[in-house]
Amino acid sequence: MAIPLEDIASLLLEDHQTVITAALLAALSDYYITLIICDEKHLPITQTLPMNMHYKQLKVFYDQLGVKKPFNSQLWNRLIHYKIMNQKTVIDSTVKNEDASIKLKQCIKDLQSGDKTNREAIAAKIFFEAMYGNVFSRKRKSEDAVNAALNYGYSIVAGQVTRVLTMYGFNTNIGIHHESMNNSFNLSYDFVEPYRPVVDLYVYKHLNELDYPLPIAIRKELIELLQFKVKMNKKFYNLQFAIEETVKSYIKCLENDDSSLLCLPELTIDENQEDDSIEL
Repeated sequence: MAIPLEDIASLLLEDHQTVITAALLAALSDYYITLIICDEKHLPITQTLPMNMHYKQLKVFYDQLGVKKPFNSQLWNRLIHYKIMNQKTVIDSTVKNEDASIKLKQCIKDLQSGDKTNREAIAAKIFFEAMYGNVFSRKRKSEDAVNAALNYGYSIVAGQVTRVLTMYGFNTNIGIHHESMNNSFNLSYDFVEPYRPVVDLYVYKHLNELDYPLPIAIRKELIELLQFKVKMNKKFYNLQFAIEETVKSYIKCLENDDSSLLCLPELTIDENQEDDSIEL
């Protein structure tokens, strides 16, 4: 069965026996399709991206370089505000830990420009302890099932964010808050933050199905999170298009020097819905 390339946003390769031609790689680039390659444990480790695909790429690059630190601090504050708010929604709809919920709400109130007091890290500790207990340790490289599922899901979302940023001409090395010299995706991981709770919610709701290595059914459903609905500006989008709306709003922020124009997702969960139709 033939599938039109214009209908594909990304491809994920898990089987190391897969053979792909240079002609297909070039075609994927022409259609802004990102290719994600997994390691032997089925975890995403490599991503291919098109080069020089935006008609004003140099202008976008200069716009990025010209952003002042106070403005980036405002943007980061907004990103973290939404991340913690969405974490609170996940807590309220799953473990219903009132103490954790109150503390997360206080973290939002205590946010300062640029998150000078590191409320993000404090909120993350509160959040993961409430979800998985005091013994749980969040790790980017781990062989426990929960961390593996979180890492897989976050990587899928980050891959989509990177694809869209590249499509609009952004250099992902230049972040808003993240500025690691060893990270080519600083900007991607800035924008992933408010979307992480989408993965957090799924993983918690499927704890009994997790194993290590991750079962193929779980991996498929983590990829399908890109189709979950999110609410933004009183409208609903699937995650894939919501990310594009966020990136387009970032362009408006830069053009108008106004961080309040950044559009981010707000989780609204209907507990009467089935897991596969949760509106986030």
